[in-house]
Amino acid sequence: MPGRPYREPAPIDPGPAPEPTAALARLGSLRSVHAPPPLHRALLGPILIAGLVVGVGAAVGGPLAIVAPFGAATLVLLAWSPLRTRGFSAALHAHGLLITQAGVRRPVAFEDVNEVWFEIDRLQGQAGASLLAIRLVDFDGEVHRLPLGVSAAAALADGVLRACSGPLLTEARQALAEGETLTFGHIQLDRAGITVAGARIAWQEVRLAVVQRGKVYLYRRWPIFSWRTLSLARIPNPTVFVRLLMASVPRVRVDDQIIVPFASGDEAVRAQAAEAAKGGVELGLQNMLIGGVFFLAGLAITWATYSRHGDTYILAYGPILFGAVRFYQGLAAYRSGPRR
Repeated sequence: MPGRPYREPAPIDPGPAPEPTAALARLGSLRSVHAPPPLHRALLGPILIAGLVVGVGAAVGGPLAIVAPFGAATLVLLAWSPLRTRGFSAALHAHGLLITQAGVRRPVAFEDVNEVWFEIDRLQGQAGASLLAIRLVDFDGEVHRLPLGVSAAAALADGVLRACSGPLLTEARQALAEGETLTFGHIQLDRAGITVAGARIAWQEVRLAVVQRGKVYLYRRWPIFSWRTLSLARIPNPTVFVRLLMASVPRVRVDDQIIVPFASGDEAVRAQAAEAAKGGVELGLQNMLIGGVFFLAGLAITWATYSRHGDTYILAYGPILFGAVRFYQGLAAYRSGPRR
């Protein structure tokens, strides 16, 4: 949501850039530090999975020209995220963040954040979508990316979204009550209705709104085909948007844990966050099961055709590769969840 009149900071005389110590002092007291696991530990899983894929291909006599590229592709897919977050850490303070990337420290005060964006995982299960990263855009247009493949990622996301989106939600509600039109990218909201890419519908015409799998479905008549489907990854300040939507539409159903823990703003948030973490563990187990089934199915197809035809067989690398990647992602999600 771009800066509205109520979001513009008070005019000040231009002056020199703040000293590093002054910028750090604005952040307040330290709450927690979040960092990814050591690189050697993070790469162990991708290396083992890639080695397993290559080993299976070699065991059934697959050509090196096919086996090697598939093994390399598996390694790149699984190792990309750990390599991308190498040297990253985020220190959560009372009033901001201290982001460290490749030895460079950048303080980010929460009051300077204008927009919050979600990066949502495309692989989803029954627990709904999951966040890969949060992007913070300040009033100067500078983007600060927070990957969530770190320790205590749920606490980091909860703290950031509370501090950045909570005050904005209060201001947005007041502005909406005063008759202003609020803009969220290609979407405009006012007291009477919502406009999506030029198409307008009144709130009273919206039969049902559903938040599910990182998207918002607006149903105008029968809840079969949605009037519009809105991706939360394409909406700035998505938690604020969903809360305003919930207050405007007569019937709203929220089935996605990606938004519930960070949008309610009441004392139930902690319990909901625990449920979201539990849902992440369940999603991890589900992905491990799906990945294992596909991996074993690929092996079974390869072995069956090899045993029947001898020199001629089907090397089912598609299911094997998909299963290996899905199993690893499920294992990573399960290990990052809460422990009893």
